Amino acid sequence: MKKKFFAFFILISLLLSNLTNIYALSTSCEAILLFDLKTQDVLYKKNSDVKMYPASITKIMTATLALELGKLDDVITVDDKTPFEIYGSHVALEPGEKLTLKNLLYALLLPSANDAAAVIAKHYGGSIEGFVKLMNDKAVELGATNTHFVNPHGLHDDNHYTTAQDLAKITTYAMKNETFREIVKTPRYEIPATNKKEARKIITTNNLLLNTSPNYLYIDGKYVTREYEGTLGIKNGYTYEAGNCLISYVKKNGLSLVAIVLKGTGEQLYTDTHNLLNYGFNNFKIVNIVNANEFVDEISVLDDTKKIPVVTETSVNIVQAKDSTSNLTPKTTIYKNISLPIEKGDIVGKIEYFKDGKSVASTNVVSTTTVNPKSVTTNTIGNEDKSNTTKTILSISSGLVIAFIVFAIYNRIRINIIRKRKKKQRAKRRKEYLNK
Repeated sequence: MKKKFFAFFILISLLLSNLTNIYALSTSCEAILLFDLKTQDVLYKKNSDVKMYPASITKIMTATLALELGKLDDVITVDDKTPFEIYGSHVALEPGEKLTLKNLLYALLLPSANDAAAVIAKHYGGSIEGFVKLMNDKAVELGATNTHFVNPHGLHDDNHYTTAQDLAKITTYAMKNETFREIVKTPRYEIPATNKKEARKIITTNNLLLNTSPNYLYIDGKYVTREYEGTLGIKNGYTYEAGNCLISYVKKNGLSLVAIVLKGTGEQLYTDTHNLLNYGFNNFKIVNIVNANEFVDEISVLDDTKKIPVVTETSVNIVQAKDSTSNLTPKTTIYKNISLPIEKGDIVGKIEYFKDGKSVASTNVVSTTTVNPKSVTTNTIGNEDKSNTTKTILSISSGLVIAFIVFAIYNRIRINIIRKRKKKQRAKRRKEYLNK
């Protein structure tokens, strides 16, 4: 009886454990997206294509554009109007104050200063409207087609909106910039003294980076601080209409996870973010599919017996569920009719990896050596057949040779026939002469 009860207890425990794994991810915020920054694999989403107000997350785009348009040591003078027109979070900039772009970016991204956003926009866009046009143009360029900016700081406007999916594209682009990555992971910074102000110490408003609040979160049956180990940025925001918003970047166990959480309360925001990140790290793993410079095949050079070894250009990694057993199917394509010369490292094809019939990753195939043409005439390489031009030339040449041979044989036969006729005619005339 005891054994049966024990077995029943074990069975129930296992079932509950499985249910815990299935229903472990519970979220309250309205729009959510969790993805890996390197592989772009989406691990979880909720209303990710629904239009939302981004609040100060807008400043990711503002900073990205400023870094592309300016230099960190650019000196920017605060105009006379901005300090009195902008409300909300600020660093108390004064008219005529001179700051470098670098210091304005720290003010923009750490304490989320709206006055810094306006000053940057006017300097590089000529006006707020001019800079906003650049922001919208960049959004379109990045494929963020459900995004529309009205200002550089994120203060509410009904026509200022985005989606979690679009923010993923904008964030991915922004995080490619080393200076941006360095700023958003900084918890504290000191703006040096300017011509108008003493040195100012600023801190980030992202509580995942710095636990500035005594509040604790109840996560997985225990209380934890808002700070999340391994966090490397990036930005939060708030307006009444947008609610609390947060984009976080955390690296751990080979994964590079970005959690986008929009429109929640303060506690919901951080609870959802913790749950999202825990879900990602607990249930997924990074899997190496192929390494860079791995041998793929040999391809032939037309009009030449030499073969060129080709290799993968980059390593390929994907994110898979830890219990996943799905195998990937590779498909290699070697391009045809590639003009010579070929330089070492030139792209000659690609490899795609498919899972359940869907392409999930790819890398280019590149040459390992340089190949020069034998003459000025353009040559090409192919995998199997020679070029159509070469075939045509060979066909014409062969036809001409055959025609010449046929003509020569015909002409030879014709001459022989004529000679025989003439010989018979001479013999006939001689016979007639002798009979007279």
